[in-house]
Amino acid sequence: MKIHRLVQMLGLINESGRLASDMYDLNDKMYPSESTNEEIPISHMEFQHLIRAFVKQIATIKHKDEIIQQLLDKPTWTEQPTNGHRYVFSEIPNDTDGQEVLDNIKKYLNKESYTIRVKGQHLKPELYGQGKAYHGATLGDSTHMRVYIDKKKGE
Repeated sequence: MKIHRLVQMLGLINESGRLASDMYDLNDKMYPSESTNEEIPISHMEFQHLIRAFVKQIATIKHKDEIIQQLLDKPTWTEQPTNGHRYVFSEIPNDTDGQEVLDNIKKYLNKESYTIRVKGQHLKPELYGQGKAYHGATLGDSTHMRVYIDKKKGE
């Protein structure tokens, strides 16, 4: 059953004969459908689809909160000797979720003592064999990102 029909039915059985006014404005509220790559009015969504989308959004928010908390809980890594690569974070997806993680890293970075560099990681498959990664893949040609955090000179 579509949401606009459900809202109408619930309004009818409610004691006042109506729901809150914003429930009738769901035709103006859009949901970005991943399956069709289009925005659809929430009022046109099936009830089951709306619930699944809601649950998915909660899971996404919890996952992002966990990543941010892990970053905040990490000990100061630059005071420890490195036993391998110089990058601090790797395999960050080069998409909107990865960009949000990167924005939060930049937001909480101690800019007085550290600088941040972001490099591309893993060439996009459609660019294989074109010589695009001879000296390393650029950020725009990469599927993932690596983050380097360096002490500022004189520190």
